[in-house]
Amino acid sequence: SFGESVRQNVRSASLIYQLLQGIVERRMSAKSLEGPIRIAQISGEAARQGAAEFLGLMAAVSLNLAIFNLLPIPILDGGQILLLSVEMLMRRDLSLQVKETVFKLGFVFLMAVVAFVIYNDISKILPG
Repeated sequence: SFGESVRQNVRSASLIYQLLQGIVERRMSAKSLEGPIRIAQISGEAARQGAAEFLGLMAAVSLNLAIFNLLPIPILDGGQILLLSVEMLMRRDLSLQVKETVFKLGFVFLMAVVAFVIYNDISKILPG
């Protein structure tokens, strides 16, 4: 039912938040993050188990991406919201140069995260 779907999404979102908080507070290892390679592996396993498992996984991946997109990283939507909030509080626009610099830093950070999770994925596959 719709209500159960909402409850499940709230539980999943809470777990995602707890994971991110644990990583930031160093209570959990960032090695627990998984990227596209591992997601593809898990997707294959879920597809072999049946349509319900696969669709459930796709819903979880979609929710994860939505929450990640709302993080206050400048190049993501959450970063846009943060910058607009800063401009609102300052009651003026930030200069184009400041915005470009912030977005470039956000892009570099995001690419570092992508490289890290892909490295994690590969290191879990390779022996040793």
